[in-house]
Amino acid sequence: MTGRETLAARGKLHLLSTDLAESPSTHFQDIFAQCLLCGACEDGCSRQLPIREKVVEARSTFSRLYGGHPLQRTVARMALSRPALLEGLVQAGLSLSRLSLLPSESGLRVKLGLLEKREKGGPERKNQGVPEKAPGGSGITYFSGCMARYLQPSIGGATARLAETVTGGNLHEPDAQVCCGLAAWSAGRIDEARKLAQKNIEVFAQTPGFILTSCASCSSHLRKYPALFRDHPRWREKAEEFSARVREFTSFLDAGLPAEQFAADPSCRVYYHDPCHLRFDKEHRGAALPLLRKIDNISLVGADADSHCCGQGGLFHLGYPELSGQIFSTACDQLDRDGAEVVVTTCSGCLMQWQAGLATRRSPVRAVHLALWLQSCMRKKS
Repeated sequence: MTGRETLAARGKLHLLSTDLAESPSTHFQDIFAQCLLCGACEDGCSRQLPIREKVVEARSTFSRLYGGHPLQRTVARMALSRPALLEGLVQAGLSLSRLSLLPSESGLRVKLGLLEKREKGGPERKNQGVPEKAPGGSGITYFSGCMARYLQPSIGGATARLAETVTGGNLHEPDAQVCCGLAAWSAGRIDEARKLAQKNIEVFAQTPGFILTSCASCSSHLRKYPALFRDHPRWREKAEEFSARVREFTSFLDAGLPAEQFAADPSCRVYYHDPCHLRFDKEHRGAALPLLRKIDNISLVGADADSHCCGQGGLFHLGYPELSGQIFSTACDQLDRDGAEVVVTTCSGCLMQWQAGLATRRSPVRAVHLALWLQSCMRKKS
């Protein structure tokens, strides 16, 4: 977006090879903060260099307050890693959104408008003493992630109903689970990411079967837990057992949901945004497309074109909102060219970026999570 060589992967790798990396200046740190860790550079790298890992490793040597809007990003990361704090902030946000103090064009009002109150009908929550075997016969536990648990619980409810259709049993959500740790890892706070991973590994060790998550970013990071413990043999073995149980949402549903189950009413044009955590993962790239093609009465637009990064990048959009907005505009232009009426995706960050971006532009296009879209298209039983 900027045309600056220093902000490209090649420029960053060159900087890491210089003496500047030994004592990184504020400007040096700012350059490395300007990366969404999307994986596009790794995908196109003929040498298959672990560029994202090198960027995160560099960030781990920086001061805690580095890059653009550091306090904002730090507070957001702290909230994600502390469930009680995040829940309290969501409740405060819901209360604030009911007041008429914010102007209608306020970006904060747009974001607060995306929050939802938790309703009944979602996954069954289990407290600290999770039973050895989940009742209901499904053998599936749910890693909800921060989005479906706190910000938009309707995603968890839709995921539970879809999983019940596939398995015939209830979806169980261990109450003691915490953030997957992707935000901490991306910021270079490896110890914090490791602690969150240990907590999740311990909690889900008490549950049987697959671990399903409705967030593409969470799914990607959960499967990479073993890399966090490469120097800790005992925890690495536990992490490998954990990650082997993780199932990517769209692939799991596609294997179990019959095509005749879904039809849109009325007909519409749907654009699927492939999150970077999936489109640069050779195993899961485009995994949602076969599932979407099972829905009657829709036109799937843009499916033959490469998705464009939406610009959210975890906490990147907080640090560099202008640059994030430029990247989003490019993705939005593609949407306009295709004439879509609905955008669906499975990444929590991408979803909020699309929802906030479209609302700010007063666009009639809706952005919804794939689970909610599938639920809305389920044929009613006669």
